[in-house]
Amino acid sequence: MIKAILVDDEKLSLDLLTKQLQAFPEIEIVKAYSQPTNILEDIKQEKIDVAFLDIELTEGNGLDLAETILTIDASIYIVFVTAHAQHAVKAFEINSIDYLLKPVMHKRLKTTVDRLIEKIKKSRNYEAPKDKIPLYIQCFGEFNVFLNNEPLQFKTAKVKELFALLFTYMDTYVNRDYLIENLWPNQDSKKAKINLHTCLTYLRKMLNSLGYTNCIKFANQSYILSIPDIHSDLKIFNEAIYSFIKNDRKSISSAEEAISQYIGSYMQWNYYEWANDIAQEKLNMTMYLLESIIEYYYISNTDKALFYLDLQRKLNPFIDKNIQQTMNLFIKKGNRSEAINLFKNYKALLSAELNIEPDPSLIKLYQDLMK
Repeated sequence: MIKAILVDDEKLSLDLLTKQLQAFPEIEIVKAYSQPTNILEDIKQEKIDVAFLDIELTEGNGLDLAETILTIDASIYIVFVTAHAQHAVKAFEINSIDYLLKPVMHKRLKTTVDRLIEKIKKSRNYEAPKDKIPLYIQCFGEFNVFLNNEPLQFKTAKVKELFALLFTYMDTYVNRDYLIENLWPNQDSKKAKINLHTCLTYLRKMLNSLGYTNCIKFANQSYILSIPDIHSDLKIFNEAIYSFIKNDRKSISSAEEAISQYIGSYMQWNYYEWANDIAQEKLNMTMYLLESIIEYYYISNTDKALFYLDLQRKLNPFIDKNIQQTMNLFIKKGNRSEAINLFKNYKALLSAELNIEPDPSLIKLYQDLMK
């Protein structure tokens, strides 16, 4: 038996659909609602297989209601019923298995019911993974999700970008309008909203198949992604920084741990415009950590100091202090020629890129070396 609920604020349409569905012995109508009040509480109390939802409701709309229902139980199938043909977009999903236009014909409804029977039979025979399949999420350099050391394939590039954005704000509600503005900035709002729902459906299905059920929740027009015990370079980076700051910048090993995760700018090779500000923030923090590490090793460990000075130059080649410190360490090690070459290369770079001369203190250091 397939347990169904119906939602339509037009009582005549609701009564007609109820009568039509009663003709199918496989369908048990648990409740028909003319207002969405109490629906969410009811589906928490009783297992529902499918919800037939009108899209245009006096209070809210069927799209948002569907999202909220799926937040409570992602296994519920959605069938949209509406009088407005303009909503019927081929790409439309949201865990929906069909889209019915009013007035609903018996033959068309039978197709929907047959599809429901097939889907639910498969889902009841499907055994979800008992344990979550370990994933590793890489954010620095290029955003990728790895399963058994192989990049996970997403349904579309937009599904991957949506996951990247939600993961960036993990455990924080992200407003739906913010998602739409950043993922579909030049698209009609209705079409963009449909695309968002479609991508969320694909993303939920992918995560569910890996054992991560009900990770995406919807409330107050916002979405939140929560995946406990996830492994990622971003998590290691953030936790190491927290440890470093908590220990009053004395935990150099924590700073080095954070730096080891920074293999490139945040989502650099995905070219997500919304990630640019975050990338700058992560770069600023990395430069701050490098400054602290270099200061720590400058006196005590020349080789390590040189290693991190080189890394700092790769991220920003225009730091006078870096050049001066590196030259001093080369001189300390007896590598006078390397110090001279470093200065000459730096001077050439400043001239070519910025049309300026090195700091006077650097020029004096170089002149002293040439004496």
